[in-house]
Amino acid sequence: MKSIKKRFADKQRLVCGVAAGMATQFGWSCFWTRCAWLGALLINPGLSLLVYFVLALLVSDWKQRI
Repeated sequence: MKSIKKRFADKQRLVCGVAAGMATQFGWSCFWTRCAWLGALLINPGLSLLVYFVLALLVSDWKQRI
């Protein structure tokens, strides 16, 4: 459990970097942002994955503004 918590808190990207990008952009905790995405994925996998990968296209735009 400690390794999962440590991995979720790390800013390094897991899949597309959406959660880390959102956490950086809005000043949120990377751990809790990833937990929220995990919860959304478990509740509605199809829509959550669609939104996640659409946001993955926007993360590059967020990084350019920072």
